[in-house]
Amino acid sequence: MTIQTPGSSTSSADYSAIVKVTPFTKTLSTETLFDKSHKLSKSSPIDEFIENANKLNLLWINQDEISSEFTSILFLGYFSAVESYVRALVRTLIQTDIYSQKCAENQQITFGAALHHNKQLLPEALMDNHSFTASENILKTFKSLTDIELVIDEAITTELDKICQLRHCCVHRFGKLGAKNAMALGLTSHSNLFEKPLTLSRDDLLLVSSTLRSVVKTINNAAYKAVLDRTFPTVPVGKGDKKRLPKSLWSKDYEADKELFIKYYKVFSSTNKGESPKMKEMYTRFIAEKEQALQKISKGAAKKPNIPQGQDDANGHPQGDTSHQQENNAVDVPQEQVAQESAK
Repeated sequence: MTIQTPGSSTSSADYSAIVKVTPFTKTLSTETLFDKSHKLSKSSPIDEFIENANKLNLLWINQDEISSEFTSILFLGYFSAVESYVRALVRTLIQTDIYSQKCAENQQITFGAALHHNKQLLPEALMDNHSFTASENILKTFKSLTDIELVIDEAITTELDKICQLRHCCVHRFGKLGAKNAMALGLTSHSNLFEKPLTLSRDDLLLVSSTLRSVVKTINNAAYKAVLDRTFPTVPVGKGDKKRLPKSLWSKDYEADKELFIKYYKVFSSTNKGESPKMKEMYTRFIAEKEQALQKISKGAAKKPNIPQGQDDANGHPQGDTSHQQENNAVDVPQEQVAQESAK
């Protein structure tokens, strides 16, 4: 732009240059910013989460003072560990659990993901459009991709959703409280805090860290129960005198079931000392509870007409069995497929 200044010669200037901009001397090569040598962890999702959270603890736990900016960064790290846990668990379930695999079969992924992901990581592509920044989103992800409904205590989801709102402030507003966040957290108690920055003390950060650890462990236990429950149905399906129990995957003999049960145990258990009971103990607990449920059904059936087992129809389903036609019932999985999965 050419301008004329009084008493001087003509000069050129950019009127938009209200601040000085340093020109790029180098651009980011994003492909060099990731560790190409990194190997996929062989730990369970819960152990991977604990390891990640412990690494974050080491960054500050022995420091006397930490800045509010650093606490916000750490806060985001803890939440990222939660999101990573959810992804790892869903991915591992689709790889391991035949019912989750059946649910995922009809899901769509991008061509690029199908072309470049290896088989082990392919389930990650299913979560490309999933967000884990609210308890409701996490529950929907498990339902849509693995067909399990997590039963989580309201106190847990309430605390998680509080932390989700704080995360939004840190990610999108450099820690400052927005109106929507204030409404979600409670407008009455937060109305005078608009545009005020988040300042976490050491004790606050400890509380966030321990809360998220409890949240993840609760999700882990709820998912473990939901996944195992559908492998051993105890609720008859069908109508009237055609009610029957869907077939269980378990023989109720530890030695015979061990090869299959260890797959589920490894997905959810922790190798950290004192975290998880031994596999045989967990198997015994599981079978004992299911046998008690079956005994209750038997006692109830003694007062009513017996639940017929039926014969196979033309499609291989026992007559009167409507479980393969109803949503939320156990899928019809050929026993030879179960054997193949156990042998992997």
